[in-house]
Parts: sequence; C-alpha cells; structure tokens
Amino acid sequence: MNGWLKAALVGIEASAPLPADGEIGALMATLAAQGNDPAQGYCRVAGVLAACRLAALSLPPPVVLPAAATADAQALALADDHPACAALASAFAEGPLRLQYEACLRLAEVDAHLPAALLPSALQAGQRQQVLRAALLPRLGARGQWLAACNPDWRYAASSGESAPAANDEEQQWQQGSIEQRAQYFRALRRRDPAAANTLLQAQLGELAAKERAALVELLAIGLQADDAALLESLLKDRSREVRYLAARLLALLPDAAHARRLCVWTAELVTSRRGMLGRSWQCEAPATADPDWAGAAIESSRPQHETLGERAWWLYQLVRQVPLAWWCEHTGMRAAELLAWAARSDWAEALQRGWRERVGAADPEWIEAMLASNAPIFRHGMSDLLALLPMAQRERHWPRNLAELQQAGLLGPIIGACAPGETLSAGYSAALLPSLHALLEGDALRQDYGLRAVLLELATLLHPDSLPALRLPPRRGDETPALAECLTDFQRIVAVRRALHDSLARSTRSTELR
Repeated sequence: MNGWLKAALVGIEASAPLPADGEIGALMATLAAQGNDPAQGYCRVAGVLAACRLAALSLPPPVVLPAAATADAQALALADDHPACAALASAFAEGPLRLQYEACLRLAEVDAHLPAALLPSALQAGQRQQVLRAALLPRLGARGQWLAACNPDWRYAASSGESAPAANDEEQQWQQGSIEQRAQYFRALRRRDPAAANTLLQAQLGELAAKERAALVELLAIGLQADDAALLESLLKDRSREVRYLAARLLALLPDAAHARRLCVWTAELVTSRRGMLGRSWQCEAPATADPDWAGAAIESSRPQHETLGERAWWLYQLVRQVPLAWWCEHTGMRAAELLAWAARSDWAEALQRGWRERVGAADPEWIEAMLASNAPIFRHGMSDLLALLPMAQRERHWPRNLAELQQAGLLGPIIGACAPGETLSAGYSAALLPSLHALLEGDALRQDYGLRAVLLELATLLHPDSLPALRLPPRRGDETPALAECLTDFQRIVAVRRALHDSLARSTRSTELR
C-alpha cells in the first residue's frame, strides 16, 4: 500500500501501476489502461487492491519445532514418582530460597537431576533468584537446558547453541553456555588446573564483556600463584574499573609481583615510626599529592563526587584496601587488635578502617575476630559479613545458645546473614537451640511480632538436619491470627520438606550402592 499512496501523492497522471503477480496483476494492468482518465484508472486499480486486502488471509511463519532433548547419560534422573518428588515440588513452588538451594545440594550428593515434571518450577525459581543458579544449573540435565532454550526468561540456563550441551560436557559448556555456566566451568577448571584456566582466560579476554571479565578474574583467587602475575598485570590496564581493581587486589597477594612491591613502598612511606621517651610509636599520614604512577595500579586520583572521604583520605583508603593485612603486622610489629586500636586514634581512622574492612578475608581470622570485638560502627554494622568469613564453629562462639538471648542482643539477623545458602548451623548448636525454639512456638511472642515470624521461617532452613527429628511442633490452639497460622503452616511445611529430602534421597543413595 505504501507504494500506491506514494504514487497518489506524487501525481496520478505520472504514476504507473505497481507490478503484481498472477491474474490479479493482469487484471490491475487491464483496468489501469482502460479509458483516458488516469484518475479513474487509478481508483479502479486501488479498489481491486483494497478488495484483495480485505479478502486475504495472512498466515504466520511456520513454527519450527526444536530438536528433541538429548538423554542424560551419566547422572541419575529422578523418576516422576520418586519419593522425594513431592518435597522437591513444594520446595521449588513455594520456597524459600534456602530450601531450594538445599534441595539442589541434596540432589548433587546423590548425583541426580531434577525430574522432568519439576523443571519449569525450578527454572522459574532460578529466574527469580540469581544466587540459586550456581547450585541449580548442574541439576537441570540436558532436558532442563533444552527446555530453558525454549523460553527467553530462562535463557540463563540454556546453551547459546541450537541444542543444549550434552550432560557433563564441560568444554561445550564453556564455548556455548551462559555467563553462569561459563563461570561454573571456569571455577572447576581453576580448582583442578590453575595454569590451564589462566591460559583459557587469556585467550578469551578480547571476546568477553566487562561483566563476564570481572566474574572470571575474581575466580583467579582460586589457586592463585606466581604464574598468574603476568595476566593480572595486563588487567591493570583493562577498560573496566572493576576488573582493574580485582586484578590489583589479587596482585597485592603475590609478594614477588612488581605491583605488590610498589604498594608496600608507597604505604611504608606513609606509615612511619619514631622513638620517644615512652618507646616507639607509629604515625600514619595520607598522601599529600597524587602520584602519577597510581594510574597503573588501579588507584584513582580523582575523588568521586558522592565520596564522603576527603581527597587525601580517598587516596589513603585506596592504598589500604589493596595492601594485604599481614603486611601491617609485619611492618609495625603490632597484632590486629592493636592496629585497630591505633587506627581509631588516628586522624585517618575512617580511611584505614574502610580499607581494612574491604581487604579482610577468610584467610585473616585474627583480623576478623578483632573487628568483631571492635566498637567501630563500620565493623558493628557489617557483623554478618564478617561472621560469614569464619568457619561455622568459630561463628557460633560469638552467639548465645538461646533464642531469647539472641533476640535481646539483636543477633538473630546476623546469624541468618552470616549463613550462605546451603549452609546450616552445626548439629550441636542446633540441638542447643531446640528448647528455646519449643518455648517460642508454644508461647505468644510470635502473635504480634512480624519480624520474629520471618526469622522463625529462616531458622527452619538453618537448623542442622540431624536436629529435625527432635523438633517438636506443638498442636494448634485454634485462636491463632491468620498471619500466625500461615507462619506456623509454613514452618511445618519447611521442616517436613527438609526431612523428606534427607530421608528419601538418603534411601536412594543406599539403594544405588546396593545395586
């Protein structure tokens, strides 16, 4: 129609009928040639075209059916009538996230894939919760990846090729997988062969987006070794600020790397000592001017507008957050707690504390304990994250073994926050909490406390599986509010699902071993 309208706008006298195929085209040509009035001929032809448009049927393009899913060859795909299926269905349909994550881990323990009937709800759960994907993806199997490729919302779990990768085909997973799948492959390769992972990343860097580069560079912390220095040094010039910072943090952990030596020299010039009547004392000064060499060390000389630190404190903070914490103890001779106390008296306390807080990791247990004992707001507000760096047994030493005391001390939130998906409290600590948990379920505290009801449901997912058989659920009194009744129902469901997952999948393992 656009061609015919354009002809009318230009002028009918000069227009020629547009060509058309078949008998309709021949008819329009005949009508246009009749008579001496071009306008009349044009109108006749336009009428034919309009009638054809009204009569025509527009068919959608043919549907191309995807190729059938390949069979799972190595892992055990649970049958739809397996005893664990009802529990798995409840977990993925109703959550919460920790229960879904635990379900994936239980399947991994028996090397099983999700039943076909549960794949849609599991993929939907992974769409909502990105943190679930690391545990979910290996449990989907070839059929799950095939199904994910059929729905744009589930592309995170699908291969980028026309068909999903074969089960456990890690190389194809790297070549065709989503970001999550590629990171999963790279993590496994880094654990078994760090050098091969290094080579693979170098070969692919030019093809990766900034987000994926950052995700993979962060995984170089697994098995970090001197051979990684060259790759990390090159990443100090990466286009992405996040990639540059991650590379700098890792390089600082390699004492023989040029970057690590430069950091130590720069920081040592700022942290100096002098002897006085009371002995040796240490002082810290922030840089007075920006060093041009910082540009190659992932240190930004320009302070962001939203930054609360002053310009000199901003420079100091960036240095401190890269230098390994062990350097401070070696350089000053002070222990972690002493350094925290010393920093609190410094004019640059906030820069030092922020830098140390970002630098601390699971390999610094003395620093973690010192930060937990500190009264500095930056450590008190981040208690959950600090506790998460400690092994469970060490975390639990900071917690009372009674729910009422935990609530009074404001520690219920930090306990939940410190437990990553898939983690549970120890068997001993869980058993110690049961008497106070029974008292909570039988009392009236839950009736009006919305926050406590939410904590109760999280606690149901954190108790050690060995303590679940001893958990006594009180009978309903009949006077519960609708919100309380819903909470108690959800609590009972979570406990029942967890028990079923552990009992039925454990029986599957025993049956497989017997066969």
